[in-house]
Amino acid sequence: MDKLNSINNIKMLSNAKGISGFEDEVVSILKGLTKKLGTNKEDSIRNLYVYREGNTGNKPIVQLDAHTDEVGFVVQAIKPNGLIRFLNVGSWITHNIPAHKVLVRNKFGKYVPGIVSSTPPHFMSEAQKNQPLDLSALFIDVGARSDEEVRNKFGIRIGEPVVPMVDCTYDEENDIIMGKAFDCRIGCAVIVDTLDQLKGKQLKVDVLATFSSQEEVGGRGSKLNSQHTNADIAIVFEGCPADDNFAEPYMVQTALKKGP
Repeated sequence: MDKLNSINNIKMLSNAKGISGFEDEVVSILKGLTKKLGTNKEDSIRNLYVYREGNTGNKPIVQLDAHTDEVGFVVQAIKPNGLIRFLNVGSWITHNIPAHKVLVRNKFGKYVPGIVSSTPPHFMSEAQKNQPLDLSALFIDVGARSDEEVRNKFGIRIGEPVVPMVDCTYDEENDIIMGKAFDCRIGCAVIVDTLDQLKGKQLKVDVLATFSSQEEVGGRGSKLNSQHTNADIAIVFEGCPADDNFAEPYMVQTALKKGP
C-alpha cells in the first residue's frame, strides 16, 4: 500500500465518529478496508476479527490488535433552557473541554453540531476563576432555546453519544497529519497496511487482526477477544502520548517524527 492510500485511510478512520460503545461507523469502514485481506467476523460488543487470507488453522497464532473507540461524551440531561448536560466517556482533563466544537448524535442517526459552553469570565468572581473546573459547570449548546426544542426539533435524547468535531488534515509540505482519535485509529490503519503487505505471502504463523471495542472504558473489548483468539503472541498497536512538550530532552519517550 502506498503512502497516499495509507494517509487516506488514517483520515477516513480519524474522521469516523465512534466513542466507546458506539464504534459502528469505525467498524463499518474497517470491514470495507479488510474485505479482500481476510475473513471478517464480529462479536456481540463490536469487536471485529479479520482472519488473514492464507491462514491454515494449524500454525501458531499471531494477533495484531488496535482499538476502534475514542474518548468523547454522552448526553446526561437536557436543561429547560435547551443546554445539554453531559458526562465524559474515557479520560479527559476538564480544563481542556470548554469551547470544543462537538457533534451530538440524534435519534435519526444524524450528528448535530454544538459547542461546549461555560460561564463567561465576565460573570465570575475572582474566587470562581481560581476554582478547579468541574464537568457539571459545562454544557453543550446546539442553538436550542428549550428542552422541547432539543428533543423535538433537533431529535436529541438522553444517552446519545457526543464526539469532538475535528476534521483530519494532511500538510503535505511538512508531512504532518492533524486530527482526532489517533489513539488508536492510526493503529487500526497500520494493521490494515500490515495485512495488505502480507497478502499472498507464505508464513510460518497464522495472523489474526482484532479491532477491539471499548478500550477507553477499561479495555472491555480486548478482554473478550483475548479469550476468543487464544493467540500465542499478541502485538498491540497503541497510540502513545507525546511527552516532548514538557519533559527534559533526555527523558523524552515519544516525540514528533521520532516514533516511540
